[in-house]
Amino acid sequence: MGMLRLAVVLWGATAGTVTSPAGMDQVRQAETAFAKAFADRDQAKFFAFVAEDATFLGPNETLSGKEKMREVWSGFFRDPKAPFSWRPERVVLNGAGDIGLSTGPVFDPSGKQVGNYSSIWRKQKDNTWKVIFDGPGAPVCPPTPSSAPAPSLTP
Repeated sequence: MGMLRLAVVLWGATAGTVTSPAGMDQVRQAETAFAKAFADRDQAKFFAFVAEDATFLGPNETLSGKEKMREVWSGFFRDPKAPFSWRPERVVLNGAGDIGLSTGPVFDPSGKQVGNYSSIWRKQKDNTWKVIFDGPGAPVCPPTPSSAPAPSLTP
């Protein structure tokens, strides 16, 4: 193997991922606090986690900016009990360690899993994390029968 090819292979193996437990913990803690603010019905704390330039991909429209998101999401705070909850199960960072993806289950008020969410976070200059992209949760897929082949992730 030539030196250039070896360098490309080694760079490629590490360039796209960050294994920084501290950075991943920060995103996990931010997502957990974001979900808790929603459960606690604390709009001020909830929206403090949203970046000014955040984008929410709604089922029927795209909301651009924190204020537009606040207008629509305020409706989720009308009832004393949250209409859903979520928790992070997987957190990954980009190679620079300044963008994080948090994913996990979404639950109805009875605790039944009804979907999955994904939030994209950006590290701010003050080292806090804010949501920059969020979207509607995806429904839970039914389990694959054990006799079915596992789906391939490669074309």
